[in-house]
Amino acid sequence: AAALARKPVVSARSQALAHPVSIGGDGATVFGADAARRTSPEWAAWANGVAVRELDFHDTFLAAEYSHPGDNIPPIVAVAQHLAAGRGLTGRDVVRGIATGYEVQIDLVKAISLHEHKIDHVAHLGPSAAAGIGTLLGLDQETIFQSIGQALHTTTATRQSRKGEISSWKAHAPAFAGKMAVEAVDRAMRGQTSPTPIYEGEDGVIAWLLGG
Repeated sequence: AAALARKPVVSARSQALAHPVSIGGDGATVFGADAARRTSPEWAAWANGVAVRELDFHDTFLAAEYSHPGDNIPPIVAVAQHLAAGRGLTGRDVVRGIATGYEVQIDLVKAISLHEHKIDHVAHLGPSAAAGIGTLLGLDQETIFQSIGQALHTTTATRQSRKGEISSWKAHAPAFAGKMAVEAVDRAMRGQTSPTPIYEGEDGVIAWLLGG
């Protein structure tokens, strides 16, 4: 709420509300907009993710890497709002999805240091949000696996967003990861596959972006 009038949040909200509700669902709400005005879930995840991160007033978990696990919540809730009626989703499903997002992100943060290799910590968020959405929707293991791979592949970036002259992208980076997670799950549900194995492959994340 404190961030709703700040420029990055206003910009992201404007972008999101420029898009109509996706076919096949009821759409998702955008923080700071009329609750009756909905947009597609990936764009709601974008706008709401920026609002959550802009002031960094949410939770923090520190281990081998840094993280704000609450960044998982906007994409999971956006998908839940969009598909709740059609798939019979309940609050229990939402809580299970968020718990999965937290569990996966915290496990990754305990196990893999990204900042040591100058990689932005949202590279742990794309996979965790995808896993959380998969749990929310009750997807099979293979579909979630492919979603996680796509989300990691598309959300790995350098830490320059947190160095030098800090730009407004700092708030957008986790929102982008959440948006990509929604899109990755959508593609995987349509049978599309991801680079495999994305972590331990010969040209994968561990080999070239982390410690080898």
